[in-house]
Amino acid sequence: MPRVLYDYLDNIRAHGQLDQVKIWIVGDKKTPSRVSGMAEDLTRSGLDTEFLDVDAQERWGRRCPDFYSRLPLNDETRRNIGYLCALEAGCEVLISIDDDNYPGPLDFVGAHLKTGTAWTGPLVAEPSGFYNICEHLELSAPRPVYSRGFPFMLRDLKNTGRQTPPVPDARIGVNTGLWTGAPDIDAVTWLNGRVESLAYTGAETAVLSHSTWMPVNGQNVSVARDLIAAWLCVPMGWPVPGGRIQRYGDIWGGYFLQAVMQGTGFHAAFGAPVVDHRRNPHNCMDDIRVEYWGMMLTDWLVNILKSDFNPAAAAVTDRVRELSAFLEAAALPAIPSWCPEDMTAFLRWTAGNLSAWADACDLYL
Repeated sequence: MPRVLYDYLDNIRAHGQLDQVKIWIVGDKKTPSRVSGMAEDLTRSGLDTEFLDVDAQERWGRRCPDFYSRLPLNDETRRNIGYLCALEAGCEVLISIDDDNYPGPLDFVGAHLKTGTAWTGPLVAEPSGFYNICEHLELSAPRPVYSRGFPFMLRDLKNTGRQTPPVPDARIGVNTGLWTGAPDIDAVTWLNGRVESLAYTGAETAVLSHSTWMPVNGQNVSVARDLIAAWLCVPMGWPVPGGRIQRYGDIWGGYFLQAVMQGTGFHAAFGAPVVDHRRNPHNCMDDIRVEYWGMMLTDWLVNILKSDFNPAAAAVTDRVRELSAFLEAAALPAIPSWCPEDMTAFLRWTAGNLSAWADACDLYL
């Protein structure tokens, strides 16, 4: 039950942002029916809130049946419906949150409103091509950790903090907020012991060069309107050995977003707002089972995206279609031989999902 929204109501009201915000709650079959009443109560309190139960999602899905049919029930990737609702409503900045991320005392919405704006400062570039944002967390007990989706092949490296000069016409396209409480790390790390973030110690805003990527998750992130069509939470739930692949929809979506941004003025940023992640209960053994194939393939995926994908189209939806075609024509033939056929089928399905997503976004652009 997303009662966390009352905390957001308090924060948004305290900072005078109520007239700029609308919230969509995307439910599933487990969501209590009383959430509808909660949405009405939030709206009466000044925070415009719409609850989309499964029946409402089914009605909405008739507008783009090809894409809607690709979203599993009871799956986090149903949040894509909320993204499209925000796109249709004309939002300039899309903010995605999870129901266990609580705002701090500072202006949550205001910190995300830098997304879409010009950036005239230096950029951060790492020789490895990836930046570990978790190095900016004060942890108890101190130890190296990496955000979920960070390449395993680079987990013995530290950030160098190298800065490059500003570039003309740079804009923040996506902003990832950090966490106190439970950082967003993978099941492998959780199995090695409890991790608690006491504070974020980095800059309020740090912006990455195009050559440097980071994992982008869906629990405290904002995307500029011009890039919403590149921000697909990749549908999960595909059957693989050991169960169904999960928990990498936002991670692969974040890497796809950064691939599509190449050659544009948009850049990825991290920093504020910092939320208190009061992590919902998890079974780490179950998590590692459903994360396994995502962990196994992400290093390969980001390498082939960084080295071989070169989008050229002007429109973002056409760049997403270029990405879909790239997965079909270049990635699928190069998938590691040790992958089961199920993962080849999943990647092919993902290529189709990207194309269907671009078509759905075109309805509202």
